[in-house]
Amino acid sequence: MKKIIGIIIIIAVLGVTAYLILHIPKQGRSKLAEPTVSSFQSNSEEWLGIFIQKQRVGYSFTKMGKTDTGLVVENVSQMTLLMMGAQRTLITHLFAHTDNEFTLKNFQMEIKTEGHVTKVEGTIEGTQLMLTTYSRGIPTEQVITLKEKPYFPDAIEEVIKRKNLKPGDEISIPYFDPTTQSSSTATITVFGKETVTVLGMEKHGMRVEINYIGIQSILWLDDEYKLLKESSPAMGLEMIPLSKEEALAEIRPDETFDLLSFFSVKLDTILPDPQTLTYLKVELKDITAEGLDLNNDYQVLRKADPITIELFLPNLADLPALPIPMSEHEAYLQPSAYIQCGDPAIVAKAKEIVGDEKDAQKAVGKLVEGVYNFIEKNPIASLPSALDVLQTREGDCNEHAILFTALARACGIPAKIYVGLVNLHGFAYYYHAWCAVWLGKWVPVDPTFNQYPADVGHLKLKEGEISEQANVLKVVGKLKIDVLEYSE
Repeated sequence: MKKIIGIIIIIAVLGVTAYLILHIPKQGRSKLAEPTVSSFQSNSEEWLGIFIQKQRVGYSFTKMGKTDTGLVVENVSQMTLLMMGAQRTLITHLFAHTDNEFTLKNFQMEIKTEGHVTKVEGTIEGTQLMLTTYSRGIPTEQVITLKEKPYFPDAIEEVIKRKNLKPGDEISIPYFDPTTQSSSTATITVFGKETVTVLGMEKHGMRVEINYIGIQSILWLDDEYKLLKESSPAMGLEMIPLSKEEALAEIRPDETFDLLSFFSVKLDTILPDPQTLTYLKVELKDITAEGLDLNNDYQVLRKADPITIELFLPNLADLPALPIPMSEHEAYLQPSAYIQCGDPAIVAKAKEIVGDEKDAQKAVGKLVEGVYNFIEKNPIASLPSALDVLQTREGDCNEHAILFTALARACGIPAKIYVGLVNLHGFAYYYHAWCAVWLGKWVPVDPTFNQYPADVGHLKLKEGEISEQANVLKVVGKLKIDVLEYSE
């Protein structure tokens, strides 16, 4: 989608399950801060209110200037949400340049929440994206090969205007989202004018649908291609033009959107505690398997239509005794921008937890318990890195998963991140992140809940880092789960 896809991957998919193991008192009122922006001369400025299920959760401010070589775009977004009973605020600040065709040339982005800052810079030359991520001031560089020079979210209206798209037109464009660092193809379809309700008033605008990684976003544009409203129906998200004063208005605690209640998937059939089960069979409804990772060694996709999955509890006694460090699955031993497993501080922490243990199974047990005890359970709406978590020692499932993966790799144990849902106490599924380690098979582990192995209530939808995890967004607000069978 246009401006909010990158934010929602952070707030909607990860980090809200830990409320069941900790209660945090509500904080006071949240006054939205006026953004600090650059002083370049702009041709247009836009204030939008961000709404979830008709509740205002924040704003997006975009300032855009045209130059001889393209566009200069600055966007500041702020969202305040209720997470685990506490207000949490997430701020993103993006500064970007495009060429005259509005494809992305370079960008700088900062994501901030309480005590956590992530900075990312990117420059595109041809089809090469040079990406630098800063964590605790330490840069990590990587090069990503793109198929084509991409467009990016905040220039979409300009693209539609430049290409003079009319009702009946449909185009596909390469698309890059700096927040999630995901790149794919977006399809833009233009329809005729229709009536749309905006804050209780009827307006008329051209309907434009954008589909990106399975997520539908709808824009309504006036005759000058200015936004009247943006909607992502499945997730209940809307972005609506407001005055500056309306966008910055205070959000009281009783008006704060409860993230957990909206994004949970409740069950008609209540399960026994998943930690008592050895087998579970479920059916996933109202979604497709396309773009998801539904198979692994202990989760088997039996049918694609309807999606039917069996989950089995690993028996560690059936696995071979393996020494560490290992050489198998080398890709899952390597560092990345957010998993700095080669950093001396990460290596030292891994050594502190594991000691001289050389048995892989025993080492994993120490790491799961070590990360569980090391991190204070606290909701953090952020894009964390292992070094950041090592320093702050707080977070939710995303922070636990990223640090555990880095520590395991530092010990020579192949490890990766799973994202999906977890069933807690049998009543409902919640979006969650956990890990898998190579012990002759890929064994799921959950350092957030100190589970080794993770129970059969863990339903993986995707594996990988942030750019891959963005694909989970397409099921949010749609997915329903039916329990078919289980055994203890």
